[in-house]
Amino acid sequence: MVRAPYDFPESSDGPTGVRLTTSTGTYNTTGAPTAVSDAVNFFKMTATGAETMYFYTDWDGTKHFRLININVKASASVTLTVSWQWYVNGTWGEKSAYAMSLTGTQALTGVTTAYPFLEDVPPGTKSRIAVTTGGACDVSVNAMGRY
Repeated sequence: MVRAPYDFPESSDGPTGVRLTTSTGTYNTTGAPTAVSDAVNFFKMTATGAETMYFYTDWDGTKHFRLININVKASASVTLTVSWQWYVNGTWGEKSAYAMSLTGTQALTGVTTAYPFLEDVPPGTKSRIAVTTGGACDVSVNAMGRY
């Protein structure tokens, strides 16, 4: 069986890309994160203006993984605010170690990384990456993890 780069085996000693989805687990469809053709572990969404987009790392809380890092790239010079969030006690909460703010130049010219502490996500915990844009652009996001 040929496995996509973001399809995890039962366990993995090495890092691999985390498939990013919508809140219902869909990807590669209209309105959902779409795999970037020249960077297979990045997923892209399009902002039509200043808005917040969500890339789910575990939409239903069924995975147990360690997050290694989050990488972000924009197609235009817009400000970006990025955070990793967990769903606990009926609400989404930000994991402050993963939050970052980018200027337009940083978002356009770099692929910026938030470095976590190789953090375990407790089984049963929903998680997502929130990206708030300062304007219209394509945002590509990659999350690396170990399962």
